[in-house]
Amino acid sequence: MEKLLPRQDQIHTLNQRGEDIALIVAATGGTLLVRKIVTLTPRDILSSEATEVGGLVQLWNEWGIQILVLVSFALQVSLLIFGGIRRRSSSASLKFFLWSAYLLADSTAIYTLGHLSVDSRSDEHQLVAFWAPFLLLHLGGPDNITAYALEDNALWLRHLQTLAVQVLGAAYVLYRYIAGGGTLLVLASISMFVAGLLKYGERIWALKCGNISSIRGSISTSKFKANPYQLLSMGTSEEEILLGAHSQFGICKGVFADIIMLPNPSIHSSKPHSVISYLGEDLYKLVEMELSLMYDFLYTKAAVIHTWYGFCIHFISLFGTTTTLLLFQLSINSRGNGYSRVDVIISYVLLVGALVLEVISVCRALLSTWTCSLLYRRGKGWERPLHIVTSLSRRVHPASRRLWSGSIGQYNLFHLCTRNRNELGSRLAMKLGLQDWWNKMHFSGTFSRTDSLSIQDLKRLVLQALQDKERALQDKDTDLNSRGSFILKSFEAYKDFARWSVNIDFDESILVWHNATELYIRKSKTKHEKELTEATEVLSNYMMFLLVVKPNMLPGAARHNIHLASCEQLEGQCRMRFGDKDNPVAASPVSWNPYHILKELFHHDGPNFSRIPQREKLAEMAWSFSQFALWLKLCIISLFAISICSGTVRAPNPHGSSIRDNANMYAVLLANELLSMECWHEQRDPLELILGVWVEMMVYAADHCSQESHARQLSNGCEFITIVSLLAHHFKYYSGFSRGIDDLRKNNSTGGDGENLV
Repeated sequence: MEKLLPRQDQIHTLNQRGEDIALIVAATGGTLLVRKIVTLTPRDILSSEATEVGGLVQLWNEWGIQILVLVSFALQVSLLIFGGIRRRSSSASLKFFLWSAYLLADSTAIYTLGHLSVDSRSDEHQLVAFWAPFLLLHLGGPDNITAYALEDNALWLRHLQTLAVQVLGAAYVLYRYIAGGGTLLVLASISMFVAGLLKYGERIWALKCGNISSIRGSISTSKFKANPYQLLSMGTSEEEILLGAHSQFGICKGVFADIIMLPNPSIHSSKPHSVISYLGEDLYKLVEMELSLMYDFLYTKAAVIHTWYGFCIHFISLFGTTTTLLLFQLSINSRGNGYSRVDVIISYVLLVGALVLEVISVCRALLSTWTCSLLYRRGKGWERPLHIVTSLSRRVHPASRRLWSGSIGQYNLFHLCTRNRNELGSRLAMKLGLQDWWNKMHFSGTFSRTDSLSIQDLKRLVLQALQDKERALQDKDTDLNSRGSFILKSFEAYKDFARWSVNIDFDESILVWHNATELYIRKSKTKHEKELTEATEVLSNYMMFLLVVKPNMLPGAARHNIHLASCEQLEGQCRMRFGDKDNPVAASPVSWNPYHILKELFHHDGPNFSRIPQREKLAEMAWSFSQFALWLKLCIISLFAISICSGTVRAPNPHGSSIRDNANMYAVLLANELLSMECWHEQRDPLELILGVWVEMMVYAADHCSQESHARQLSNGCEFITIVSLLAHHFKYYSGFSRGIDDLRKNNSTGGDGENLV
């Protein structure tokens, strides 16, 4: 309705149904143009929404199966591409994507199969039932991921039950809808059904083989003996070290199965020391490659693929998929235009996609280093196939992809205390009750290298510490459970106050030494080597990272928030000392800059040598309380003098309070002892002692952490402490110093029931 009206701002009128109609008035060249806007009633809006919802429901009823099948195929492709990346990466976004894809892949295929079994389709959509065997193939999954978590392997019987139900469901769908669809289509369906059944069964068998109890059983009945001298006949290139890792893989399996490893008496002599000296730092490559093989064994189909029946399954599946494609093509040519064009296109997508995935799977299996190792163990007569497979596999550099990524986590308590509490992420986390989680995730970082320090330098320090410990074990100067006492004795500092700090609960020991390390570095006036200082800080921050972020990687009971009391004390002391002026832990003004907001939310604020001025000021403040702590130290020493003299070392526990509640005070006392060493230990830097304590602590933690925790970590990029654990076990195996080795050998020599395991 348009008409000319006298000028006015707004006109309201009533229509015949009594609804208020707003007339918008606009000036147009000296006249007023009025347009009628009719307000929709709630009934009209609901009717419109119902129509849209009805359209979506109709679309889903018509094409829902087609959408689900394509989604299932897309998830398989995603798992094939990204499934193996988590072995080298601990990215949270990647883990979430893989976790979602892994769960959705199974649930989508199972839901679609159930939908097919109860859905009735017209003859035009008869091909929909032909997709049931493809869903079995999808449930079999790609070769590079069978289990997302270690617990999936333990639940292999549940997966076996699911297999039985889904196979019966697929068979019912084919019998009901495909049996009368022509001979060619029936044969194509049967061929694909057999391929899908074999692939699904292969996955279940791989889950069973990846179970820790199954690994333990296979080792106890194995006749294979690891011979370390095989490594001496190989070169030190990455490909040859990888073959060596295959030959020594029995050691790694025994470690994760928690079986005491003893060398075979027939090959044991004084020569094992030459294996360590021959490999040198390449021993890390050997260990890292063994861990990558263990990842394959636990989380992929490697335990099944590289067997005679595994190769048979692959070739039968490939043959079945190819046959299905040919039979389907013949069936389409004979049927003509009897099928829906969309269903035919989707069928070809599934067939060609399945064939491509099978070809990729067969090529990966044939060119894998597992196959190279199998041919290498065959010996004479297999040199030519071994040369061909090795030449082809080296083109894609499989050895370099099996090495550790080379970064370790970092967490610093003083860095946490100097955080900005006005950041958007911190305030949101506090409102949602996720402050502890945010502090762990956001304020942790990683270290890979600096200008003066690299991961290789840290590896060299650990390797040297293991060699020193091995020599000390031979001379009976230490024991396997030392976690700092060995280096303290070498510095003649074990009788001093630092003695108690390596004999208290392990998590408390980490907390006290971490704070003492920070205090010593900030207060020391001695000029230290930059590499030594950085190495000490990095290892201190790494052990604190394990304590706060990954406590399951440490021995003993996991106390997740043991550091919070120390942090609260530091912050409280700062507020008492400084108030709001010049307070290193005071909150900064709120910034609403979009760039800063995004950086705060998505950028990790790690402790890699950041906020040093604030940390120095915080350390200075903590040191101001040392007078009282020093006085208390004298009281503690006098109270516990009898225990110290008798050799029974107990953790200082004045008036019933624990180390956990007074970690800062004990850290100041310990740092003061370390600073006093600068006067009477002029030839040796006390930082060497601190670094040695951290190395010993890490080796102790690696050796005493549960093997299941190490196994779980393999799917999260692997931890340096896991590498150290396996490295220490190799030292024990090659040098002959296993736990209880003397008693076990005595039993063997007297005809006991003991058995030398790989």
